[in-house]
Amino acid sequence: MEQALFDELFNCLKILEKQILEFPHIGSQNHHHLKSPELINEKFDMLINRKGHLNIDNLTYLMRSKRHGLMVRLDMTGPPHVGLNGVDIDTPHVHIFDEEHYNGTQVEPLNKISDEEIINELHDSLVAFLLYNNVDIKNTTMPLT
Repeated sequence: MEQALFDELFNCLKILEKQILEFPHIGSQNHHHLKSPELINEKFDMLINRKGHLNIDNLTYLMRSKRHGLMVRLDMTGPPHVGLNGVDIDTPHVHIFDEEHYNGTQVEPLNKISDEEIINELHDSLVAFLLYNNVDIKNTTMPLT
C-alpha cells in the first residue's frame, strides 16, 4: 500500500459498528467491524485472534481496510521478528504494513507506539491497539479479561 493512502486510512477516526467488544475463547477468533465518519466509503475490520497452533496462549490483533488490506498487526505472543534497526524484537511487537516498515516485515516494540501499561494483558493490549489505530472507545464496553 502506498504511504499516502496508508497514512490517510491509518489516521482517520474509526468507530466500532457495535459498541460492545468481546474476547474470543482460547482457540478461536472474532471480527469487529468499523467505519470512519471522515472516509465515508471506507470500512475496516478488526480481528482478535486467540487461535494458536503451537502456542495455546496466542493473542494477536489485526486491523485491516476492507478495500486496501492489512494495516497493523499486534503480536502479544510469538517469536521475535526483525526491527527497523536489524535487531530481533521480542513480543509484544507491532507489524505496520506501510512503506517505512517494509509492508510489515520489520516491527516496532509495543512500547514504542503506545505508553499504555500492560497489566491485564487482554484488556490493556486491546486498549493500546484500539488507541494506536485511532478507534474511538469512549462509549465502548470491553471485558476486563
